[in-house]
Amino acid sequence: MAINILHLSDVHLGSGRSHGKLDPETGLNTRLLDFIQSLTRCIDTAIARKVDLVLFGGDAFPNSTPPPYVAEAFATQFRRLAEAEIPAVLLVGNHDQHGQGQGGASLYLYRTLAVPGFVVGDRLMTHRIETQSGTVQVVTLPWLTKSTLLTRPETEDLSIEAIDRLLIDKLRTILEGEIRQLDRSLPTVLLAHLMADRAMVGAERFLAVSKGFYVPVSLICRPEFDYVALGHVHKHQNLNPSNDPPIVYPGSIDRVDFSEEREAKGFVLAQVEAGGCDWEFCELPVRPFRTITVDLTAVETPIEALTRAIAKADIEDAVVRLHYKIQASRLESIDLTQLRTHLSTAHTYTITPEPVSQLARPRMPELTTQHDPIHALETYLAERDDLATMRTDLITAARALAQTDRD
Repeated sequence: MAINILHLSDVHLGSGRSHGKLDPETGLNTRLLDFIQSLTRCIDTAIARKVDLVLFGGDAFPNSTPPPYVAEAFATQFRRLAEAEIPAVLLVGNHDQHGQGQGGASLYLYRTLAVPGFVVGDRLMTHRIETQSGTVQVVTLPWLTKSTLLTRPETEDLSIEAIDRLLIDKLRTILEGEIRQLDRSLPTVLLAHLMADRAMVGAERFLAVSKGFYVPVSLICRPEFDYVALGHVHKHQNLNPSNDPPIVYPGSIDRVDFSEEREAKGFVLAQVEAGGCDWEFCELPVRPFRTITVDLTAVETPIEALTRAIAKADIEDAVVRLHYKIQASRLESIDLTQLRTHLSTAHTYTITPEPVSQLARPRMPELTTQHDPIHALETYLAERDDLATMRTDLITAARALAQTDRD
């Protein structure tokens, strides 16, 4: 019999406050209320569909010590699963750990209180979970750091590349030990919080709080797993198009920032049985983000051009950012009061002018409005035929540096 599973991840309850405002009825930030609503819809679905198991892929909050009222909001929703007698596995992600990369402080409470049916996955091990439809094996692989797998003597005098290879070898050995003990007659899921080497990344590279490493998809694409449930990457994607097994990031349940502006948000429903799995992505109706970019450097009536651009965008109840380029000498000609009136139907908005000197004429104008340094590098390299053979390596190295710099 198939085990019906709801797989969600990266709730990040309490993040994105800068895009919200004070709700007069509750006194809470409206973006916090948005995230709570998205989580509520996930739990509503689990209860309405009478799923057998909920898998949470990690990162409950922006850090391991959320404010009490934020932790309470998370607990309130997951308590509904306990009341409905739906078991859940709560995996420890990088944001659930202390800054030193040890422990899952924000999720340990559920184990301490012995919440019925709840398992906290803070180590690599296999859990046999009894559900309404039978037994399922869940192998938990929490966020791992170098200090988790290796000792100081092992890494002394080694390069970063050599340390990463050693980490992967150590992880491969430990994971193989778990796989050899699995009961192949039971439905089996790998629940892991990791950065896969084939994943398309988003805001999580800016949110990382502890050093990690890229895990080869080949390491987790094993026939012993019927479904691989991932967490950490905020963009929904399946890393194994053959679906044998599906290797799925459900993505975050709401938009953390503008890097996720065009991404669908939601969760996954999966029917897992020994030897196979059917699954579907369920999109959530989250608040839209809108970017409006206008070049006014060659426009005679800049305020009219701005109001036309705003009118064309669907900004009602959206989080909006308006960015415009204008000659520095004409900056004061923009009537900000008029702009705010036209943006008043948005949920929140920011206005960012970019003064341009007449003396400064960039060779590649598109780079001046590019806020993502990786995208800017990709744009630059696309124009450099002499670097074509190095393009992939340079972008890969830049991504690694960006993540390390923010860890």
